Amino acid sequence: MRVIGLISGTSMDAIDAAVVDIQDPGAPSPIALQAFITMPYPPATREALERFLAVPSQPDPGGAAAGLASLNMAIGEAFAQAALLARKEAGGDVDLIGSHGQTIAHIPRPGAGIGLHPATLQIGEAAIIAERTGITCVADFRVADIAAGGEGAPLVSYADYLLLRDKEESRAALNIGGIANVTLLPPNAKTSQVRAFDTGPGNMAIDLAMRELDPDGPGFDRNGQVAARGVVQETLLDRLLGDPYFALPPPKTAGREQFGPRFVAHALELARALSCSGDDLIATLTELTARTIAAAIPPDCRRVIASGGGVHNRTLMRMLTRALAKTPATPALVQSDDCGLPADAKEAMAFALLAHEAIRGRACNLPTATGASHQAVLGKIVPGGNFSALMQSIW
Repeated sequence: MRVIGLISGTSMDAIDAAVVDIQDPGAPSPIALQAFITMPYPPATREALERFLAVPSQPDPGGAAAGLASLNMAIGEAFAQAALLARKEAGGDVDLIGSHGQTIAHIPRPGAGIGLHPATLQIGEAAIIAERTGITCVADFRVADIAAGGEGAPLVSYADYLLLRDKEESRAALNIGGIANVTLLPPNAKTSQVRAFDTGPGNMAIDLAMRELDPDGPGFDRNGQVAARGVVQETLLDRLLGDPYFALPPPKTAGREQFGPRFVAHALELARALSCSGDDLIATLTELTARTIAAAIPPDCRRVIASGGGVHNRTLMRMLTRALAKTPATPALVQSDDCGLPADAKEAMAFALLAHEAIRGRACNLPTATGASHQAVLGKIVPGGNFSALMQSIW
């Protein structure tokens, strides 16, 4: 089956689209990438998204609801365009689309002022995607896990289990997006032995700080050049490491609520009080990502397999290599490309795989990773023009 996987991460800058051919998981090569594109959001859509998330509350609830409804449709249009571009790049017919969407809120642990019930919301209307492409779309993957008592993430751990576990070697699959997460894979692991959780900030805090320090710049630290000029300020780092999230036991997940604008505003305030330069702040935030990832790696781990945009930050990867060298296992740090999964495409490929499982009615959350009370089929199926033929071919 040929499937397109779509995702836009917490950086909210672009949509990743991967076209993959998927066989049943028992096949020697269950997934093969045929094409991968990254499509930036249309400027007006990106601006509307940032504007919506920048307003913590609005005096007119009706206006806020209308804005979110409109944004949901606009993001759906952008995701549909990315799917069409990816299909053209790959050539040939596509059977199914799996869309993670754009996360607007992720609150697995409600508390004072942030909701009454565990919740998550990803927008990018799947009906728009199915209508524009004519292809059946599976979307809204996280909510079934939250309904079952889980954190709703990480969900990529299912793909990590299928594609990256080893019979003899203990491994950690690491994704460094806006948030960093790990999947811990013991040798010859069973699903009940897999653990996964968000370690803390990946690129998000660095990117947001760069935008504050250089509003006219690229909005990220290209190749880690700024961090390389700075000096890690241990006093500032210790203060940031005191964030309560790092002391929470897994399963746990994080997002903009934990390491977004408020966290970065606090880091900037501390940096100014300690007379840290802008370069030193970026170096310290980069070291924060590296150390919190390394702290999550178990002592028997032999290989850390990294993916996501963070692998392009050379300073971050040097810091992470140094931090891992200080752990008991001193595991090797490699990119997922070495295991047949391109680092930039891996998450989009994973959601293509989750859609493939959903359409067959297969549960694909891992309760040991998310904390759910049981396994669940993830995603909501929105029929496209090919729905009848697709279902007949499967069932």
